[in-house]
Amino acid sequence: MGVLRDSGSTKFNLDSLGQSGAPGDDLLDAVRETAASEYEVFGEIGRSPDGTVAYLARDRHDGKLVALRLSRSPQPGSEYLLEVAKQLDASVPAPAGACPRCGAPLRSWGRFCTQCGFDQWTGSGGKGGLGGQSAEELLAAVKQATAGKFEILGQMSRAQGGGVVYFAREIATGKVEALRLKQEKDQGYSIGLTNVLQRALDPPDQDPRKPRRPK
Repeated sequence: MGVLRDSGSTKFNLDSLGQSGAPGDDLLDAVRETAASEYEVFGEIGRSPDGTVAYLARDRHDGKLVALRLSRSPQPGSEYLLEVAKQLDASVPAPAGACPRCGAPLRSWGRFCTQCGFDQWTGSGGKGGLGGQSAEELLAAVKQATAGKFEILGQMSRAQGGGVVYFAREIATGKVEALRLKQEKDQGYSIGLTNVLQRALDPPDQDPRKPRRPK
């Protein structure tokens, strides 16, 4: 077992890794270098106003997705603290976005909008899936609906409101996205991105709002 997995956190200094201390790709490279033996780091999934960054990663030991939370030491210098989060909660920075109903800013993995109560994550899939589908069937449907546009990386459980969040990598850009999955009144599903719920995916030969249940 590795230091980061065993203790849940580790510290590193950009200078010791040969990094310049600049934000962006240099910081991501530093996280990848620090966690390389224990986690495959895919990319950034959220950033808080105080500069804390969350990266999506896969545990090389058990294959499960985790969030790696990176924060800078309050002391002067270039030391950072890297921590492992096994579920999405208030401590994990989320993508900036707006509520589709009231337009209130959203920076949380919570299920409901804190302003109007809009259920923004309905249908994210619990242990028993949704709408008569098992969790495995629902995941297969998401993969089918996003084929050619996104590579589904997996899912993480959500602390606030239950259920899971699906993570995907956009094939064209390599950017990591969290997918919103909502069940509609007709029992179909709509899929969008965390920051733009209305952004429709367009899989071939299928209504982009309704991933079909696998046969």
